[in-house]
Amino acid sequence: MKRKPLAIWSAIAVSALLAGCSTDHYARQLIQQDTSYGRIWEAMVGTSGQLVETKSISAARRYTMPDKTEIDVWVIKALPRPRPRGTVLVIHGLCDSKVTYLRLARMIADKGFDVILPDLRAHGRSTGKYVTYGALEKQDLKRVVDELLKEGLVPGPLYALGQSMGAAVAIQYAAIEPSVKGVMAVAPSRDLRTTCRRLINNIAPFMSNEDFEKVLARAGEIGGFDPNDGSSVDAIAELQCPVLLMHGKLDVAVPYTDSEALYAAANFPKELRLDPLAGHIGMPIGREAEILKGIEKIASGTIPTTSQPVSEP
Repeated sequence: MKRKPLAIWSAIAVSALLAGCSTDHYARQLIQQDTSYGRIWEAMVGTSGQLVETKSISAARRYTMPDKTEIDVWVIKALPRPRPRGTVLVIHGLCDSKVTYLRLARMIADKGFDVILPDLRAHGRSTGKYVTYGALEKQDLKRVVDELLKEGLVPGPLYALGQSMGAAVAIQYAAIEPSVKGVMAVAPSRDLRTTCRRLINNIAPFMSNEDFEKVLARAGEIGGFDPNDGSSVDAIAELQCPVLLMHGKLDVAVPYTDSEALYAAANFPKELRLDPLAGHIGMPIGREAEILKGIEKIASGTIPTTSQPVSEP
């Protein structure tokens, strides 16, 4: 009896492994992320009421979405001056929470901007079970910001800042909210499908594209979203405002080529800054000064109308 090549035996082993896990199992692996890290950090800082009382934040709100998901939000008002220079929506990344960006938010407020800090659905103090990588999150944020503006708690003009998944959400949100006057995206992913493919590769690296599409479609059915409605590349092409992209060249979670693709798809004014020594976790924490400069650049309208990607020294 001839021995089958190793590649054939490997394929058989992989097929057997995949057969033991259903499409539903992998679909839930995509949208039921472990967000306990962010929840633990939020629990450590105290309740929203305590934070307001100690003036660590200016206000706290909680809004119910059409599907009954509750989005928890903090607001930090700018330091006293004739009037705020506008409002910056700061959006956290996957498995994180708004508390991680509390220090950065205070620094932005010191520059004269009001700041909105939301917990995305299924993160932090917000409810919800499923992560949808922008498909539903952008609509959540539109409702939240609309309510805050209606209440008069924050003023325009409005800017959006996000990191990782939050950066992708920021781009997608700005595409459906024309009042956004500028976007700063730090280590953004190019689209929902690419992000999910990378996640699947971590748990089932030999899954075929056909099986992956079945898993992704099932994830959409379970989570109540359209997997095609989460493309930052498509969204950035629709923006009518300046965009500043930042990415680390050592990022292995979200390769910097995603930002290059976004930059290529964006209209001017736009700018891409690549840091040759930064990875994923180091953006933007530890680079607050660069973030503040970026916000100032967007607000002042000095993003170039023609430019090439810039590598930091």
